[in-house]
Parts: sequence; C-alpha cells; structure tokens
Amino acid sequence: MMSQAFHGSVHDGQAGEIAWRHDGPAFAILTAEHPSGFAGSRRYFRDIIAAGQKRGFLVYVITPPSVSEGSFWQGYVRLGYRNWKPMWLPRPLAVYNRIPNRALEASAAVQRARATLQAMGIPFFNHRYFNKAKIYEAVRRAGLGQHLPETRMFTGAESVMDLLSRHQAVYLKPVGGSIGRGIVRVERRGDAFDVWAQRAERAEHWAIHDLRELDEALRRARLPGAYVAQAAVPVIRFDGRPCDARVLLQRPGASWQVVGYGIRVSGEESITSHVPNGGHIADRWTVLRQVFGSCSEDVDARLVSFTRSAAAAIERSMPGHVREMSIDVGIDEAGHPWLFEANAKPMRFDEPDIARRASAGVIEILRNLAGISR
Repeated sequence: MMSQAFHGSVHDGQAGEIAWRHDGPAFAILTAEHPSGFAGSRRYFRDIIAAGQKRGFLVYVITPPSVSEGSFWQGYVRLGYRNWKPMWLPRPLAVYNRIPNRALEASAAVQRARATLQAMGIPFFNHRYFNKAKIYEAVRRAGLGQHLPETRMFTGAESVMDLLSRHQAVYLKPVGGSIGRGIVRVERRGDAFDVWAQRAERAEHWAIHDLRELDEALRRARLPGAYVAQAAVPVIRFDGRPCDARVLLQRPGASWQVVGYGIRVSGEESITSHVPNGGHIADRWTVLRQVFGSCSEDVDARLVSFTRSAAAAIERSMPGHVREMSIDVGIDEAGHPWLFEANAKPMRFDEPDIARRASAGVIEILRNLAGISR
C-alpha cells in the first residue's frame, strides 16, 4: 500500500519552523541510538536519502525505539549540511537494516524492533550479520568448494600446524569479525614461525621457536570468541604488495548483480588489505591489465560469475531477506578467484561510481520488497 501525502513541520534553531511535505511512499534506515541522535555513516545515509528523493520516495533514519505499531514513527530527516532533525513521519513500507555491529544487533532493543517489524509484515533487509564458518559451508554445499581456501575451526596450535604441513602460511580469522579486526597470520620459517596480529594500521610481530611458544603467541594475538584457521592463498601483487578485490553485490530483482568492485592493496605494515588498517585503493583495470594483460577481461568475467553464484548460495542459507553483501575475493596468478570474506553490512565504497549505484540499488531493493511498481 502506498503512503499517503504527508504534511508536517520541524523546528530548526536557525530557520525557525520549517514546513515539510512529501507525497510519495516512505522507507526507513534502521541504525543504533547515539548521543548525537543516531549512529552510522551519515554520508552514506545522505546518499540513500538523495537517491530516494530522485525516485519520489521519502527516506528517513530511525533507531530501535522508533519502531512501533503506530501509523507515525519518530525519525530523522536531513534539512541540510550536518543538519538532521527528529520529527514524526509516516510508517515506512520497508526498512534497510544498518545496525552497526554485532553486539548492538543482539541487544534487546533491536530484537524488539525486529519482532515488531515481522509482526506488522514490514520487510527489512539484511536480516543479520554473517558467520564465517556458515558462509564457507553454504558456498561449499553449492558446489563452489574449489573457490574456498582450505579452512577449519581453530582448536589450538595443532590445527595451525596441520595446515602449515601443506601450506606456507595460515590466517586465523574471528568467526564474527569484520574489516580485518583480530586477524592473525602464521608463517613457517624452517623449524620456526613468524606470527603477526593486526593492530589498527600495523601488524604486531612475534618470532616463535617452538610449538609451546606458538600456542602462547596465538593466545595473546587472538580476540575473544571462535576463530577459523584458513590456508593463505598466494594472491597477485600490485606495487609489490598483496591485493584482493572487494566486490559489492545487490539483488533488487530476481538475480544477484555486481554493482562494482575495487582492488584493495595491503598496507606496508599490515597483513590485510582493509583501508582502515592501512590498505589503499587501486583501479581494478589497471591492476588486472598489469598482471594478466590480454587475459584481464576473462579474469574479470570469472570473478563476476563466481561472486554472483556465491551470493545466491549465501542467500539460500540465510533466514529473512538477504539482498546486499560485499565479498572479498583473492585472485591467484592463474586468475582463479578465491572467497575470503562475505559481509552483510558493506561499508560505503570509496569509488564514486560504485557508491552512486549502491545507493540507487538500495532504493530499488526497498521498492521491490514493498511491492511498489516502477
């Protein structure tokens, strides 16, 4: 059902009372509460709101206490540069879940909001954060195991040693981690080992001489919680540094589409390519053509085809509406894509063209979930 025409006003400290009107359907972005009003990337929310306005849709920001059975919810509208104001707005027809971390998503307030949305039949995506072990299993069950590095649950130094008997290096990754937090790398060096733990923009290093020292170093390096141990893949390099592809996918209609992807190059003192950890961005065609030459378009096509298949497999394994994700893909020197990570709450891409298409895609997904015709 379409939202009715809405007329309201909001008080602005500089301009006084501002009349406000909207005639189209309403959608909402759900995020967490914050002393400033709400958490999350206001730049990204601004982009989505602008994309909605171009289509004639009202998009506003809500927090869990906003969700109710009433016809009007208190949300935030953007009146201008850094000027967000709360006001009562028409109940949305669909909701985009941008709760910013796992702990908040598990909170009682978010669970109540989720239950209310479900009870009222208001669709929302994405349902929840991903679990690495379950993602790998979903991709394997879909017949895509050849794109997964050898992976197992971490149970101690012995599980690392077993992988190191077949591989030069092993990564330990938190099952519930994101943007490279808590990642540990172990390399064999003859009868000794090197251990690196990611700390902000640099990696802390330990030189290890025996299994007992390795076990102790891994205890110090890991964050609390479950980990997987994963064989390191020899990926392509750019400017002498390892790199991988960060691929954004959305499903506004019947099939998954690649919105775009960029290459992320590892920082000089980092063991991951994540930009917050010191990595930097490189143009995908510059990298592919430098590494693969005339085969670059074929490598690109293989990556796109694989990630679309992987996204569909992940969606089938998850409850609720899964309509967006990013997938981190390593590419080896043969051009073969390897799945490293999948993220249910992608950060805003730095590439302007991808960011623009992503915001428009979010609006298309909301429109589709709400059953609004084009």
